[in-house]
Amino acid sequence: ATAIAVAGADVYVGGRFTDAGGDADADRIARWDGSGWHALGSGLNGEVRAIAVAGANVYVGGLFTDAGGGASADYVARWDGSAWHPLGVGLNDIVNAIAVAGTDVYVGGSFTDAGGDADADRIARWDGSAWHALGSGLSNFVGAIAVAGADVYVGGGFTDAGGNGGADKIARWDGSAWHALSPGLNDSVTAIAV
Repeated sequence: ATAIAVAGADVYVGGRFTDAGGDADADRIARWDGSGWHALGSGLNGEVRAIAVAGANVYVGGLFTDAGGGASADYVARWDGSAWHPLGVGLNDIVNAIAVAGTDVYVGGSFTDAGGDADADRIARWDGSAWHALGSGLSNFVGAIAVAGADVYVGGGFTDAGGNGGADKIARWDGSAWHALSPGLNDSVTAIAV
């Protein structure tokens, strides 16, 4: 497994597997209810790298381009408890991290376009109906995201955040601008907790 999220009594697990507890429909994602494994529809056609749960919604990101048969679920999708849904027209490359804050879903990875927004480089925000760039994005991949109040902390392989060349591997988005956590780090970030 490469991703785990817990919601109440349910544990969601994602990765490369195509079977969970004998359920052959549990392709790359499954739910453990405390006593047994359950598929989420017919699953996904590629690896899951990130899971975030918000209420009844399970947001998943990774290397897939199809969720439950929906071919427009490119690299990111939402499970509502009974069906998979795309997030607009999706992204153009891999998702490594997802964080949910209220009605906003932040995704990070290797993509350079979110829903047609070419400024959404490696990081983007889904507001429930459309994708939004965070400034001019980042210069390299995102490996982790954590949200604390109005601040979004992002880590990865980048050395520039929105034009701020001092943002080495970690940066903070305050809702309108990027800020370095000077002097930064000397190698990639793959996990953040606030």
